[in-house]
Amino acid sequence: MNKNMITAAISAALFVTFGRTSNAEELFFNAEDLTGWSGNEGFWSVEDGAIVGHSDKAVAKNEFIWSAVPVKNFHLVVEVKLTPDNCNAGIQFRSKKVNDHGQATGYQADVGSEVWGKLYHEHGRGKLDWNNRAAKAVKPGGWNRYEILAVGDRIWTAINGTLCVAVRDPEGERSGHIALQIHSGPPQAVHYRKLTLTHDPLVQLVGLGEAELEARLVVVGQSTAEPAKPRIMPRGDEAPVAATENTIDWSQRIAAADPGSKADAWAKPDFDDKAWKTMKLPGHFEKAGLTGYDGVVWFRKTVELSAAQAGAKASVHLGQIDDMDVTWVNGKRVGGYEIPGHHYTVRNYPIPAGVLRAGENTIAVRVMDHGFPGGISGKPEELSLRVGEGNISLANQWRFAPGAPLTVLNKVVERSLPATAGSTTRVAKFSKGFALEEGDVLAFLGGTGMVKQIESGALETYLTRAAGERSVYFRDLSWQADTVYRQQRPRNFGTHAEMLDRISSTVGVVAFGQMEAMDGVERLPEFISAYEKLLEEEVRPRTEKIVLVTPFPFARPQGNSHLPDLTAHNTSIKAYALAIVEIAERRGWIAVDLSGFDAGGLTIDGMQLTPAGQERWAVVVTEQLTGEPAPILSTDWDAVREQIGKKNFLWRRHWRPTNWAFLYGNRQTQPSSKDHRSGKPRWFPIEVDGIIPRIEDAEDRIFELRENFK
Repeated sequence: MNKNMITAAISAALFVTFGRTSNAEELFFNAEDLTGWSGNEGFWSVEDGAIVGHSDKAVAKNEFIWSAVPVKNFHLVVEVKLTPDNCNAGIQFRSKKVNDHGQATGYQADVGSEVWGKLYHEHGRGKLDWNNRAAKAVKPGGWNRYEILAVGDRIWTAINGTLCVAVRDPEGERSGHIALQIHSGPPQAVHYRKLTLTHDPLVQLVGLGEAELEARLVVVGQSTAEPAKPRIMPRGDEAPVAATENTIDWSQRIAAADPGSKADAWAKPDFDDKAWKTMKLPGHFEKAGLTGYDGVVWFRKTVELSAAQAGAKASVHLGQIDDMDVTWVNGKRVGGYEIPGHHYTVRNYPIPAGVLRAGENTIAVRVMDHGFPGGISGKPEELSLRVGEGNISLANQWRFAPGAPLTVLNKVVERSLPATAGSTTRVAKFSKGFALEEGDVLAFLGGTGMVKQIESGALETYLTRAAGERSVYFRDLSWQADTVYRQQRPRNFGTHAEMLDRISSTVGVVAFGQMEAMDGVERLPEFISAYEKLLEEEVRPRTEKIVLVTPFPFARPQGNSHLPDLTAHNTSIKAYALAIVEIAERRGWIAVDLSGFDAGGLTIDGMQLTPAGQERWAVVVTEQLTGEPAPILSTDWDAVREQIGKKNFLWRRHWRPTNWAFLYGNRQTQPSSKDHRSGKPRWFPIEVDGIIPRIEDAEDRIFELRENFK
C-alpha cells in the first residue's frame, strides 16, 4: 500500500470526526461516479464532474439520490443549474428516507422557479421560511452557488452570496442525510456540482460572523418579515397567483373553518360516510350536483385488498386535481398540493410501507377549488391504486360531501390564525391624532373618486411634504366602481386584507359612501353594516390606524342641461357622512368629514372633480388630518407631483395588470401567455416583476426631490 492509499484509508476511517479535511470532501462526492450515493439509476448519473438528475420523459414522482454520509452540524456548498430554468428541484438535509422508493422527509433547501432560497419541510411541516430574498440573486438558467449552514437548531442558507434563510427551529431534526432531488413534472435536468461538505463548521456565512448571523434569526412559526420596509408586493412568493406567496394560507384557513379537517375527521378510516352522495370520477363536481360551488369538497373510497397486496409496494394515482388537494390512505397523509396553480399537476403519491392492510382500505381526498370548475378532473386511466405489479382502477364511484365553501373560507382572516410568514401583528391605533412615522405604508381604498384623486397626485404630494424627512410610502388599492357592498376582483387576485398584508400597510385611508348615498337614507342601516363588515374583516386585521373620509355634497352641473341635478341626494350625503363619523368615533379611528365641502364649480358633472376640485379636496383632507393649514406649495413641488404620478402609473400596472387572467388566473396555458419556445419561462410575470425596480427608483427620486424643496 503506497503513501496516498494509506492517507486515503486514514481519512476514510476518520471521516465523521475530522470532516474538514480535503479528503473528506472527495469522499462525499468524488466527481467521477456515484460511489457513496444511492437512488433510482434511471434518473441519476455523473457528467463533467456534476451529479445530474435527468429525464427525457415526464417525471412521475420526486426522485432523490442519497448520500451515505450522515450529517449533524455542517456547511454544504453546491452549485446548481436547472434546465429548463422554470422547473423545480431541492437539496434535502438532515433528512431520512420514508419508504423503499427513497422518498424523503426532512429539511429541503428549495431550488427552482419562484422557490429559490426558500426552506421547506418535505413530507412534514411544509413551508418553514417562504421569503423572496433570492429573487434578485439567482441567475436563471445558469450556475447558482447554494450554501447551507446548519448548527444546532440554527439554519442559514445563501445563494450567490445573498443570505436567504435565517431561522431557529427548536422542533427540527438535528441529524440525518443529504439528498438531491429532481422534482416530478415535465422532462428536465438538474445539475449539482462542486459539492463541498464541512462538518462542525465555524458559524460564518456570506461575510457575516456568528453574532451578525444570530441577529438575523427568526424562530420558525413566527413572523419572517424583513427588517427593511417591504414597499412592493413580492410576486415571486405567490406565483402563479398573486395573493396566495404566501399571502393566502389555504391550509390554515381550511383548518380553521372546514368541519372535515378538524382533527382530520373525514379522513379517518372509521368515519361513517354512508349518508354521503356518490359521484363518478374523474369529473368536475359543479357538473355532478354542486352547481356553482367553490370551496372544499371531500371524496372517500374503500378498496378491498388481500394480505399479499397490502404488503406490496404501493402508490395512489389521482390524475389532475383542480386546484388543491390533500390525500390520505387509512388516515395517513400520503401527499398533497396546498397552494393554487397546480390544477395541471398529475398527483402520484407513494404509500409508506405498513399503511395498507388486508381487507378494507380507505382513500380520502380533500379537494379545494377557489374558482371555476373544480374536482378530480384528469383522465380515467390516471386514477388507480397500484399495489405491487397490480393496478386497481379508481375511475368509478366515490362518496363525496362539501366541506367549507369559499364564502366561509374568505371570512377567515389572518388575525384569527396563528402567525404565518409574511404577516405581522396588527398595527395599533393612532395614539395622539394623525401622524406619519418612519416606514409607514399608507394604503388608499375606495371607488372611482379615490382612483381619480390618486391619479391627480394632489393628496399624496401634500402628505409627502407633511412627512418631512421620514420615509413614508403610498400604495393605491382603490378600484373603479368599488362600493362597500361589492369589490369585484379577478380570479386569484385576493381581498383587501390580503393586499394590505402583502404591502405591509400601517395606515388605511378609506373613502366610501359617495355612490352609496344615492340609494337614499332608507338604505343607510345596510350601508353601515356593510361598511363595518368591510373594515372589520378586510382592513382592521392589518392595522388599527384607519382614516375614514366621508362623501362630499354633490354640486349642480354646469354647462350641460342634460346632466341630472344630483344635489337632490345631498340630504342622504349628510346622513351617510354623519354615520361614517360615528363609526370612526366608536372604533377610535380618525374621520375626515367633508359634509361641508363646497364642490360648486369644481366638478365635471356635479360629482366627478376637476383637477382644481381634486386639489381643493386634497387641501381640505390634509388640513383635517394635520390640524394645520395646508402649505402653499412652490412650483418646485410640481416635479415631486410629476414623479408621484410616474410612480403610481407603474404601481397600477404592477398590482392590477389588465391581462390578469393570462398572468395569474385561468388562462396561463394559452400560447399568448407564455414564451413560444418549449421549456422557457413565462414572460408576462417576468415583465410585471421588472416594474418593481422602476417603482423603487421613482420613489427614491421623490425623496431626493423632497429634500431639495424643504
